[in-house]
Amino acid sequence: MEFNHLDKLASAIRNDIYSGLQGYHTNLSLNMDQLKDDIVDERLQIIKEFALKGMIPYKDLLVALNCVEVDCKNIEKCRCTDIYGTPTAHFEVPQIVNDFDDLAIDYIGTIDKETEFVYYTSLNNKRLHKYKRRANIQKPFVWIDVTPNENGMYDGFIFNAPLIKVISIVAVFKDIR
Repeated sequence: MEFNHLDKLASAIRNDIYSGLQGYHTNLSLNMDQLKDDIVDERLQIIKEFALKGMIPYKDLLVALNCVEVDCKNIEKCRCTDIYGTPTAHFEVPQIVNDFDDLAIDYIGTIDKETEFVYYTSLNNKRLHKYKRRANIQKPFVWIDVTPNENGMYDGFIFNAPLIKVISIVAVFKDIR
Protein backbone atom coordinates (compact mmCIF):
# COMPACT_ATOMS: atom_id res chain seq x y z
CA MET A 1 0.00 0.00 0.00
CA GLU A 2 1.53 3.27 -1.13
CA PHE A 3 1.05 6.38 1.01
CA ASN A 4 0.95 9.88 -0.38
CA HIS A 5 1.84 13.05 1.50
CA LEU A 6 -1.69 13.57 2.81
CA ASP A 7 -1.80 10.04 4.26
CA LYS A 8 1.56 10.57 5.96
CA LEU A 9 0.47 13.90 7.42
CA ALA A 10 -2.84 12.49 8.67
CA SER A 11 -1.04 9.52 10.22
CA ALA A 12 1.45 11.80 11.98
CA ILE A 13 -1.35 13.97 13.39
CA ARG A 14 -3.26 10.90 14.61
CA ASN A 15 -0.13 9.51 16.27
CA ASP A 16 0.50 12.85 18.00
CA ILE A 17 -3.06 12.92 19.31
CA TYR A 18 -2.88 9.35 20.57
CA SER A 19 0.48 9.88 22.26
CA GLY A 20 -0.71 13.14 23.84
CA LEU A 21 -3.78 11.44 25.28
CA GLN A 22 -1.94 8.31 26.38
CA GLY A 23 -3.33 7.16 29.71
CA TYR A 24 -6.34 9.52 29.53
CA HIS A 25 -8.44 7.44 27.18
CA THR A 26 -9.42 3.84 26.80
CA ASN A 27 -11.34 3.78 23.54
CA LEU A 28 -10.51 6.76 21.30
CA SER A 29 -11.17 6.48 17.59
CA LEU A 30 -10.37 8.99 14.87
CA ASN A 31 -11.75 8.74 11.37
CA MET A 32 -8.81 9.10 8.95
CA ASP A 33 -11.03 10.38 6.14
CA GLN A 34 -12.37 13.14 8.40
CA LEU A 35 -8.82 13.99 9.46
CA LYS A 36 -7.74 14.26 5.80
CA ASP A 37 -10.72 16.51 5.05
CA ASP A 38 -9.74 18.74 7.98
CA ILE A 39 -6.18 18.97 6.65
CA VAL A 40 -7.46 20.02 3.21
CA ASP A 41 -9.78 22.62 4.80
CA GLU A 42 -6.93 24.03 6.89
CA ARG A 43 -4.73 24.22 3.78
CA LEU A 44 -7.43 26.23 1.98
CA GLN A 45 -7.81 28.56 4.96
CA ILE A 46 -4.05 29.20 5.07
CA ILE A 47 -3.95 29.81 1.30
CA LYS A 48 -6.81 32.31 1.57
CA GLU A 49 -5.26 34.10 4.55
CA PHE A 50 -1.85 34.48 2.94
CA ALA A 51 -3.31 35.32 -0.49
CA LEU A 52 -5.29 38.23 0.98
CA LYS A 53 -2.07 39.56 2.52
CA GLY A 54 -0.19 39.04 -0.76
CA MET A 55 2.37 36.87 0.99
CA ILE A 56 2.03 33.66 -1.00
CA PRO A 57 3.35 33.14 -4.52
CA TYR A 58 0.57 31.37 -6.37
CA LYS A 59 3.08 29.69 -8.73
CA ASP A 60 4.23 27.51 -5.82
CA LEU A 61 0.70 26.09 -5.50
CA LEU A 62 0.24 25.03 -9.13
CA VAL A 63 -0.40 21.36 -9.82
CA ALA A 64 -0.33 19.78 -13.29
CA LEU A 65 -2.97 17.29 -14.33
CA ASN A 66 -1.88 15.63 -17.54
CA CYS A 67 -3.96 13.29 -19.69
CA VAL A 68 -7.38 14.49 -18.51
CA GLU A 69 -9.77 12.47 -20.65
CA VAL A 70 -12.27 14.26 -22.85
CA ASP A 71 -15.67 12.67 -23.41
CA CYS A 72 -18.94 13.93 -24.81
CA LYS A 73 -21.70 15.31 -22.59
CA ASN A 74 -24.73 17.49 -23.10
CA ILE A 75 -23.92 21.03 -22.09
CA GLU A 76 -27.42 21.51 -20.66
CA LYS A 77 -26.78 18.87 -17.93
CA CYS A 78 -30.49 18.15 -17.79
CA ARG A 79 -31.88 14.64 -17.84
CA CYS A 80 -34.92 15.73 -19.80
CA THR A 81 -32.79 16.89 -22.77
CA ASP A 82 -30.72 13.75 -23.28
CA ILE A 83 -32.34 13.09 -26.64
CA TYR A 84 -32.44 16.70 -27.82
CA GLY A 85 -29.36 17.99 -25.99
CA THR A 86 -26.23 19.57 -27.42
CA PRO A 87 -23.38 17.04 -27.20
CA THR A 88 -20.14 18.88 -26.50
CA ALA A 89 -16.57 17.83 -25.76
CA HIS A 90 -16.47 17.59 -21.97
CA PHE A 91 -13.96 16.96 -19.17
CA GLU A 92 -13.98 17.06 -15.38
CA VAL A 93 -11.37 18.70 -13.15
CA PRO A 94 -11.13 19.08 -9.38
CA GLN A 95 -12.42 22.33 -7.93
CA ILE A 96 -10.13 25.31 -8.45
CA VAL A 97 -9.21 27.92 -5.82
CA ASN A 98 -11.08 30.97 -7.06
CA ASP A 99 -9.30 33.42 -4.73
CA PHE A 100 -6.61 33.96 -7.39
CA ASP A 101 -9.13 34.93 -10.12
CA ASP A 102 -7.46 34.50 -13.53
CA LEU A 103 -4.19 33.36 -11.96
CA ALA A 104 -5.79 30.16 -10.64
CA ILE A 105 -5.37 28.45 -14.02
CA ASP A 106 -1.90 28.75 -15.49
CA TYR A 107 -2.37 26.51 -18.52
CA ILE A 108 -5.12 24.56 -20.19
CA GLY A 109 -4.61 22.97 -23.57
CA THR A 110 -3.01 20.07 -25.38
CA ILE A 111 -0.87 17.59 -23.48
CA ASP A 112 2.28 18.52 -25.40
CA LYS A 113 1.89 22.09 -24.03
CA GLU A 114 2.09 23.52 -27.57
CA THR A 115 -1.47 24.81 -27.95
CA GLU A 116 -2.92 26.80 -25.09
CA PHE A 117 -6.68 27.27 -25.09
CA VAL A 118 -8.44 30.45 -24.11
CA TYR A 119 -10.59 29.65 -21.09
CA TYR A 120 -13.58 31.29 -19.47
CA THR A 121 -15.11 30.72 -16.07
CA SER A 122 -17.81 33.32 -16.60
CA LEU A 123 -20.79 32.42 -18.77
CA ASN A 124 -21.09 36.01 -19.99
CA ASN A 125 -17.47 36.07 -21.20
CA LYS A 126 -18.01 32.73 -22.94
CA ARG A 127 -21.04 34.13 -24.77
CA LEU A 128 -19.07 37.21 -25.86
CA HIS A 129 -16.20 35.10 -27.30
CA LYS A 130 -17.74 35.11 -30.77
CA TYR A 131 -17.61 38.92 -30.87
CA LYS A 132 -13.88 39.24 -30.17
CA ARG A 133 -12.15 41.30 -32.83
CA ARG A 134 -8.52 40.28 -32.48
CA ALA A 135 -8.85 36.64 -31.55
CA ASN A 136 -9.48 33.99 -34.13
CA ILE A 137 -12.92 32.77 -33.11
CA GLN A 138 -12.27 29.41 -34.78
CA LYS A 139 -9.45 28.56 -32.34
CA PRO A 140 -10.31 26.15 -29.51
CA PHE A 141 -11.59 27.64 -26.27
CA VAL A 142 -12.83 26.23 -22.99
CA TRP A 143 -15.65 27.17 -20.65
CA ILE A 144 -15.32 25.84 -17.09
CA ASP A 145 -18.56 25.69 -15.13
CA VAL A 146 -17.53 26.67 -11.60
CA THR A 147 -20.53 25.06 -9.94
CA PRO A 148 -19.65 21.58 -8.66
CA ASN A 149 -21.34 18.68 -10.42
CA GLU A 150 -22.67 15.49 -8.85
CA ASN A 151 -19.08 14.24 -8.36
CA GLY A 152 -17.90 17.41 -6.61
CA MET A 153 -15.83 18.35 -9.68
CA TYR A 154 -16.01 21.21 -12.17
CA ASP A 155 -17.28 20.49 -15.68
CA GLY A 156 -15.32 21.89 -18.59
CA PHE A 157 -16.54 22.14 -22.17
CA ILE A 158 -14.26 22.46 -25.19
CA PHE A 159 -15.40 24.30 -28.31
CA ASN A 160 -13.83 24.27 -31.80
CA ALA A 161 -11.69 21.17 -31.09
CA PRO A 162 -13.76 18.18 -32.22
CA LEU A 163 -11.02 15.52 -32.34
CA ILE A 164 -9.29 16.13 -29.03
CA LYS A 165 -9.22 13.13 -26.66
CA VAL A 166 -7.02 14.33 -23.76
CA ILE A 167 -6.00 17.70 -22.37
CA SER A 168 -3.61 19.04 -19.75
CA ILE A 169 -4.40 21.59 -17.07
CA VAL A 170 -2.07 23.37 -14.64
CA ALA A 171 -3.96 25.13 -11.86
CA VAL A 172 -4.32 25.73 -8.14
CA PHE A 173 -6.78 23.09 -6.96
CA LYS A 174 -8.76 23.15 -3.73
CA ASP A 175 -8.23 19.50 -2.86
CA ILE A 176 -4.73 18.15 -3.41
CA ARG A 177 -6.05 14.60 -3.60
